[in-house]
Amino acid sequence: MTTHIHRSLLVLLVALLGGTQVAEAQGILGRARRAAERGAQRAVERQAEARARQATEAAINAMFDAGEDVVRCVFTDTECIEEAQSSGENVVLVDDEGNPVDRSGNPVDQQNAEAAVIRPGSPASGTVGAADANYDFQPGERVLFAEDFSNDNVGDFPRSLYYLSGTAEVVDFQGQRFLRSMSGGSFEIRLPQQLPGTFTLEFDAQVANGAGLNVYFSERVRDDDTRPFYGYEGDYLNVGNWRGSGLWSSNEPKSTVALPRDEVIPIRITVDDAYVKMYAGTTRIANVPRADLGRHNAVTFTLNSRNDRLLYIGDIRLGAGGNDLYGALESEGRVEAEGILFDTGSATLKPESFAVIQEVAAMLQEHGDLRILIEGHTDAEGNAASNQTLSVERANAVRTMLVGLGIDAGRLEATGFGQTRPVADNDTPTGREQNRRVELVRL
Repeated sequence: MTTHIHRSLLVLLVALLGGTQVAEAQGILGRARRAAERGAQRAVERQAEARARQATEAAINAMFDAGEDVVRCVFTDTECIEEAQSSGENVVLVDDEGNPVDRSGNPVDQQNAEAAVIRPGSPASGTVGAADANYDFQPGERVLFAEDFSNDNVGDFPRSLYYLSGTAEVVDFQGQRFLRSMSGGSFEIRLPQQLPGTFTLEFDAQVANGAGLNVYFSERVRDDDTRPFYGYEGDYLNVGNWRGSGLWSSNEPKSTVALPRDEVIPIRITVDDAYVKMYAGTTRIANVPRADLGRHNAVTFTLNSRNDRLLYIGDIRLGAGGNDLYGALESEGRVEAEGILFDTGSATLKPESFAVIQEVAAMLQEHGDLRILIEGHTDAEGNAASNQTLSVERANAVRTMLVGLGIDAGRLEATGFGQTRPVADNDTPTGREQNRRVELVRL
């Protein structure tokens, strides 16, 4: 019908305007037809978008039970998110127009609608850019202790830990080695000297409902009670207590958040003199500027578990000091970018790497004439050729993210050396930890 009308109009225009103006008339009608088609197409697209938004909202609404508290927060409004979480409310992340988005501000649809939802106390999802806006953890540059239990026999108590009490053994669990506690107890990480003023502690933990662990940095001052978590003065860290994980003092919470049960969660702790920050995944669960942790030459873990309330601890790392990237580049010409981490056997950056790469980007933006080479290094586990390829891919992944943060690609080069340039013994977990690294070299 539309085509017939256009032809009739064309005949009429030809009669009125004369044959010499046929081409112009055809052009006018052609533009009108295309405009009508574009309008119809946009109407169809708007209808499809509206249906998609409705489906997404329906998927999000279906995640909550009747009566559950839900707050909508703009994804950049950390105050709104933190306030909702501290009040035990669910959060739906939205953009400035109210459309559901993930933590990075990317639109979500019906298939990944859960990425827009933050449950009270839940860690962020496992993608770079999904890190909490307050996540600024960076591991201490000097490794004081590292253990992944790969050198221990399954069923044994780890040789690198100092046994105090209880029953615990190395197991294969969730694709890695863990220390499993079945009947409570305690152990220490013993050091040749007192803990420094500034240090970091990292470990993975899975805590069953009713189980938990405490971490003490001070010396036990009372031994008139056989309970392993008794007799320590000052503040301590807790993971898994039913009243909330975080920083505690005299059995009362200072800064805590409820955590998921029966789920492996990376725990990250920064201690800078009296300032303590603690993260579960990329969610900050404690931020206390004046804490009384104390210091001595050991870190003590006390465990509350039993056969039906298991506790798993894995990948422990204790690091000292901070990391002045530009100062090291100026004085040494190279620096290790501590805290740039990847998924096992891949070039996919872990969420906790984002804060470090942001720091590198800020350094490059501040020093506009600085050019760097990004070097990838691996340990000696696995095939040498595969390690070489992996090291190059990881260096390029860092370069790609820096370019995405606004750094001119011409200021960045990337290469990999695989396992050929170790800085420590590959026969120990601590040595392998030191060899798996990304270094920045001034050009």
